[in-house]
Amino acid sequence: MSLVWQFVVSQYKHDRLHFWLGILVALLPAAAGVLLLGVSGWFITAAAIAGLSGVFLNIFVPSAIIRALAIARTAGRYGERVLTHDATFRFLTDLRNRLFAVYADRGAKGGRSALLLNRLTVDITTLDSVYLRLVVPLVLAILVAVALLAIWMSISVPLSLMGFFFLAVWAALFWFAYAGADRKTARRVDAASDAMRLRAADLAAGRRDLAIYGGLEGAADRVLAADRKLAQAEDIEERRADRLNGISLFVGQSFLAMTLFICVWSTSTGVLSVPLATGLVLVVMALPEILGQPLLGLVRLPRTVLAIRRSLATEADRSREQGGATSVGEHDASDPDKAVLRFVGVSFHYPGAKRKVLENLSMQIEPGEVVAIAGRSGCGKSTVAALASRLRVSDEGQVILKGRELALWDEQHLRRSVTVLSQRPYIFNDTVAANLRIANAEAGDSELWSALEKAALADRISKKRNGLQTVLGEGGLGLSGGECRRLALARAFLTRQDLFILDEMTEGLDAQTASDVLARFLEFRGGAAVLMIAHKKLELDAADRVVQLQEMPARQYAHPG
Repeated sequence: MSLVWQFVVSQYKHDRLHFWLGILVALLPAAAGVLLLGVSGWFITAAAIAGLSGVFLNIFVPSAIIRALAIARTAGRYGERVLTHDATFRFLTDLRNRLFAVYADRGAKGGRSALLLNRLTVDITTLDSVYLRLVVPLVLAILVAVALLAIWMSISVPLSLMGFFFLAVWAALFWFAYAGADRKTARRVDAASDAMRLRAADLAAGRRDLAIYGGLEGAADRVLAADRKLAQAEDIEERRADRLNGISLFVGQSFLAMTLFICVWSTSTGVLSVPLATGLVLVVMALPEILGQPLLGLVRLPRTVLAIRRSLATEADRSREQGGATSVGEHDASDPDKAVLRFVGVSFHYPGAKRKVLENLSMQIEPGEVVAIAGRSGCGKSTVAALASRLRVSDEGQVILKGRELALWDEQHLRRSVTVLSQRPYIFNDTVAANLRIANAEAGDSELWSALEKAALADRISKKRNGLQTVLGEGGLGLSGGECRRLALARAFLTRQDLFILDEMTEGLDAQTASDVLARFLEFRGGAAVLMIAHKKLELDAADRVVQLQEMPARQYAHPG
């Protein structure tokens, strides 16, 4: 609940005027609706008695009050919709812009665009329920309950005691809806929504290849399977909401029956007049609608909390990356720490995950040292590489590059100091020269040929009619997988970095090609430190030291031999 409160406070601070204005205007139709039933019931009954008994009754004042309340209720309902949604959209527009800035940066760094789009759209849509379905309904329920208790106490003690009891039952129902919220189902909804959007994006992007190889139907079935799981999880939520609404209606009908009984008894003993008793009964009829409104927001609170946690974590990442950013040169000779890269108590978990993938990881890489990260699939090897290159930001602990916390490096200097070579290097639909000059825009043709020579790709490119001006297709079309890997290696040869990160660079290559690519890289890297994500014996044997990631916490040992 602290996360929800933190989010509400941030919305309040963003625009205090519209925050309270929305609540005050929402109170108008609620109060007008309750009073309209009460005054109408009293007036109709009083008019009937006056007509039967011949007693004079001023019908103009009650009629005017009823008309005024009806107009206020209609206008208030419209104003409520406008102002509460306006207060919400003002805040969410600003939040969406801030999150989009972070997600756009993450997408540029290789994040899944479908997943980021899902976060931006679904999370923002979920967050509009905080103010509209939680804050406003709960505040209205509390204000209406307090006002009615004060009125009942001034009219009848038995009525006030009974009212207090039933309002306490509603409060207990709210607590039950909050305390018994189905967090597991919320995570299932979240995961199924992500899976459906990601699979749909993959289906749309790869429909040509899927159609050629006959996988279109299977891919569509996977999207539909995710959609069914999403529907099943949402159905569980809906059934729970229906049960709580049913209980709320039962409490309301029981309250109505008891109020009717007390009012009949009070009129028979002369404590209450018949018109007043009628008005009190009709007022109670309006309560289930008002007091039942917060239940849907409380049922969906776990989904809301997931969205809030992600948005606040994203905001924190943005603040960490921007708040203290200073220009860091390529060398920091004043720092006594000689390690190129240090992890100090680093922990990380992916949004929505039940457990951390890394917890309290500490290690360091000395200048010129080759350190391999090994372990079973899914233990966090690639996460270490992403954290070391600031493609992801740790939840706890510090990642320190050359004596300075990684979050404090500006982007330009960071990319001059750290290069990542992955198993799937991206080759752009451009010339060979343009693909190489991504690493060094000022490199001349002779430097490009030298880099290709070191990567054992010069002969292959020189045989092409246009040489360095040969246009490669999207994803390196025109080169084999091994040749694409060598082209990425030639890119690296155009740089002089302090740290190279190899994310399973030789994966998918045959033994001879893998050995050649790795040997050429190690020969070239000179005195640069290397962080190598590895599981092949070839890579492990090339390392000076191995950090073995196992079940948390990770432990470190020296590679034998």
